[in-house]
Amino acid sequence: MRQRALDLTSPAFGKQALAHLRDWLCQQLPFYAVGTKVNDAVLWTMLCYAATRRTTLEQTALRLAQVPSANRAREQLRACLPTDHTGLPQLEHRLNQALHAQVPPKLRKRLRKRRVEVALEITDLPYHGQPEVDEQEIRRSQAKSGTTHFHSYASLQIVHQRQRLTLALTWVGKGEGMAQVVARLLAQGRSLGLRVQCLYADKGFASVAVLRLLRARRIPYIVALPHKGALKTLCQVHRTRRFGYTFHAGTRQAYPTDVVCVTRQLARQVKTFAYAVYRSDAGALTQIYERYRRRFSIESGYRQSHQVRPRTASRHPGLRLVLFALSLFLVNAWVLYRQVCAVVTAAGQRFRLHGLTLEALVSTLQEAIQQLCGLRPIIQALPLHAIT
Repeated sequence: MRQRALDLTSPAFGKQALAHLRDWLCQQLPFYAVGTKVNDAVLWTMLCYAATRRTTLEQTALRLAQVPSANRAREQLRACLPTDHTGLPQLEHRLNQALHAQVPPKLRKRLRKRRVEVALEITDLPYHGQPEVDEQEIRRSQAKSGTTHFHSYASLQIVHQRQRLTLALTWVGKGEGMAQVVARLLAQGRSLGLRVQCLYADKGFASVAVLRLLRARRIPYIVALPHKGALKTLCQVHRTRRFGYTFHAGTRQAYPTDVVCVTRQLARQVKTFAYAVYRSDAGALTQIYERYRRRFSIESGYRQSHQVRPRTASRHPGLRLVLFALSLFLVNAWVLYRQVCAVVTAAGQRFRLHGLTLEALVSTLQEAIQQLCGLRPIIQALPLHAIT
């Protein structure tokens, strides 16, 4: 069967995407490295390659041929990235400005005209070492991956073209209240003219201070609640219902709110999910679960950011913050590229377009970087049949 040539395909997409992403990163977040071997373009190329392979700068330098050593790259990054509490907010502001720059002009205008639904997420990256400068760098939380110490980051996303687009992020320090974190994220959203229709948050934000803040600003919310205390007893009734509940009842910090318990049959087991709701439709109790879990794909969005996050053993808080932000940049780029790119399968004169997956974009960027920088050769000292 004769194959038809497709004018829609672009064999140079990988090179175009790499050049577009690298130039944008150099413009938004320059490291001010101007050497012949170590400059901003080379550093961002190494970081992007480490992100696509989910590895470290050390492994990247061993893999690519025309790049500087890992020690030289780390020295340059550590020299230009802050470590103290006075410099980290400035770095965080630059990263948020870069996230804002990724928002297309049409979407920016749309955000100012109509209300949108947003989601909050907190990411705890396990950490087993000592802080670089201050103990405030490391936050304690529930045990995970053999430790209770984490570098924590919170982010704010909206749903765009059925995909999540991150608009703001912030670093979470030791002992910092979630209300302060949420206030910073909402302030970053307001700088874009963001108007909230409904806010979704996971159990990490389930605190009275956060709920008070959202109600004071008249922001509708659906916040997942952990099954603790009296709420655990109320959720043992396997029935979808709505009732009033008071946190810290009988104290000065008492906070009344509506709670929706949704029961679902999952894997031969009946599970009950509890959500604190405010200014939500009272006649749509069965939709609370669907709106929270399916529409925003909170767990899948969490996994996507880890699929393109470079790894590091460095204690430098500024470098760790940049690596986490890079994963958000790459996921945002994938969401935007999906609007103009697709994977083509052809059979004769018929062809079909498939949505561009994050894995396909990552592999394409990886191949483009390998063609640009080359790979280090593997030296074979003896024939393979000499293995004993």
